Amino acid sequence: MSNTIYEWSFSDSKNRWKLWYILAISVILWLTIWWIFTKQYWLSFIVILLAWISLFIENNSSETIEVKINELWIKIWEYFYDFKSIDNYSFIYSGENAIFLRLTLNKKWIKKIDLKIDNYICSKLKNILNQFINEEKWWELTFSEKMINLLKL
Repeated sequence: MSNTIYEWSFSDSKNRWKLWYILAISVILWLTIWWIFTKQYWLSFIVILLAWISLFIENNSSETIEVKINELWIKIWEYFYDFKSIDNYSFIYSGENAIFLRLTLNKKWIKKIDLKIDNYICSKLKNILNQFINEEKWWELTFSEKMINLLKL
């Protein structure tokens, strides 16, 4: 078994305020009632189903994600990603602060994984990951990613 080169953990919980839940439930109810009123029952069923699935996923997800890197793979929570299955990596910045390590995978269904980091972890990972994976030029958050972070989706 190989030794761990670097490891860190981060919180994946979303701290939403009460107003966020009130607005989300209001939008879901309004869409459901509107689609029932316009006799588009399948759309109201889909919006309720998606709301239920997202609530189920949120309540059953782990709050702390552990990441371990060794000579053979990266372990994220319970899953192993061999370095051959990772195409490249890049650091996502918001201004001068590193906020994500983005791994681009060679897999069919999951293409990208974003891991929360800070500037200290970023400086450590630059030296480690360059030995195993190609680095892609750094990125800044796109408008849609900024909106997702702002709305805490």
